[in-house]
Amino acid sequence: MADQVRNGTGKAEDGASAHACVAAERVGESRLAVVAVSGKSAVNDRIVVTLDALTRRPPELPWGVRELSEDLGLSRSTVHRTLHALTERDLATQTVNATYVCGPRLRVLADRLHRSHPLLGQARPLAEELARACDATILLSLYDPVRTEGFVALSAIPDGPVRYRLDPGAVIPLHAGAAGRAMLTELGPDVLARLDLVAHTPDTVTEPAELERLLHQAREDGVTISIGQHVALAAGVAAPFHAAGLLGAISATRPRHETRHADLERFAPLVRETALEVGSLVAPPPRPAPEHGRATPTSPSPTEDGGSATVRIERLLSALTASQPLPLGGRALARVLQGNPATAARLLDTALATGLATTHEEHAVAGPLLLRWAAALGPLHSITPIVFPALRDLAQQTGETIGLAEYDPATRTARMTAVVPGSKPIHYDLPTGSDVPLAAGAAGKAILAFLPDDTLSDLPLVTYTDRTPLRRTTIRKDLAQVRDRGWAVGDGERIPDGYGIAVPYFARHTVAGSITATIPRHRADEIDVDAVRTQLSAAALSITQLLSV
Repeated sequence: MADQVRNGTGKAEDGASAHACVAAERVGESRLAVVAVSGKSAVNDRIVVTLDALTRRPPELPWGVRELSEDLGLSRSTVHRTLHALTERDLATQTVNATYVCGPRLRVLADRLHRSHPLLGQARPLAEELARACDATILLSLYDPVRTEGFVALSAIPDGPVRYRLDPGAVIPLHAGAAGRAMLTELGPDVLARLDLVAHTPDTVTEPAELERLLHQAREDGVTISIGQHVALAAGVAAPFHAAGLLGAISATRPRHETRHADLERFAPLVRETALEVGSLVAPPPRPAPEHGRATPTSPSPTEDGGSATVRIERLLSALTASQPLPLGGRALARVLQGNPATAARLLDTALATGLATTHEEHAVAGPLLLRWAAALGPLHSITPIVFPALRDLAQQTGETIGLAEYDPATRTARMTAVVPGSKPIHYDLPTGSDVPLAAGAAGKAILAFLPDDTLSDLPLVTYTDRTPLRRTTIRKDLAQVRDRGWAVGDGERIPDGYGIAVPYFARHTVAGSITATIPRHRADEIDVDAVRTQLSAAALSITQLLSV
């Protein structure tokens, strides 16, 4: 092969054009087949394929019932019933146009998987380090045995005007491209025989015998090199790995016209080393429960059959996204899924058959389909987008300004991330993005009361108004009352003319923030505090249920 990589005939994608085509590509992806035939299992399968359709559809292109029924090959009435049940559990959301998109609960579960699964959370720093070392786009791709294809689980893209880009969730073929072929080296000849050897570019190898020769060479080398075989203007090198019961590959890819074969050979040992590191990753141990702030139980009480099929699917997803290995059957699995052993076994059968789960070390863990959903949906950087409708409803109900404060345990600070103005003629206007002091004002105290006891000792006490509490003993007594009653009040402590009522919300048994109604002090005596507090508490509980995994 020539030292300079030959320029292909395909069209390079830059950062701006890549996003434009991703939505269209996702719509055209093959749907997950319904695999079960028994009546009760078929219900589970319909829920899974509907969720799969919602995740592979970008939010700007919501599904209509008729369109989705045609895509899934199910009757409109069946699809409508399934979507209605998913909407009730916040796994789907109905838009104002009576179309459907992924619901906030599904996005929370995807975010949890990003934080807990080693191939999403812990692998990202390794991918970013490799991207800097190679000045190349790094993809972590995984194999989906149900569809016999690969997909991008995460990407790290260095700065540059023209870069190779495949967004998380995108499908990659196994026979074309470095990442796909690296995974194919770890699979048997029966998988190669099942592949549709499509020519993606003029350089794509589609002859089985030649592919076998290339795979044999790649096994000996420990890496796979591909030049223009999947994307005409891309050149890359990849190495396979096994981790958490999954097969995957780490690949480094650059624009073809900027890359020599010698560059790919130079990247090869770095890619192999990163693949070995990724293969050694394990799930982090569960965090210990905090001294204060255990959330209100959010799961429905166990019943004989564990609730509806949608409830059971949600419990399964919650258990898998927490990255705690599940028993493969019996009463132990039934206890986790809150159903009888037969019902739990059918649910796990669906999960294994569709790829929601896979087996690893005699347990069930998150499978490639669930990882693909999480990859496509991405992590949540703020809960504002998913809880804003609840804040808006609360502002309409109370007529007061509603603020959402989010707590960051890494920095031990809180910030007002969303504000919905009140509807009354005179209402308080809160700035979005402002820091929220923890020891002064309702929003901060509602959070501080459920943090470990030593948090207050480390906080600087700042004077905001002549009503700001500055004695720690006084603040501790106030926080104890907040814990006892579940809500906080601030009367001019941070804002001279503001009166606030705040209720905390929780995530994974840890306080995550608060919701505050802020009222001008001159009419604080006119409001029904109990009514506002009740409405805030209901909204906070709803958010806690949404965020709890």
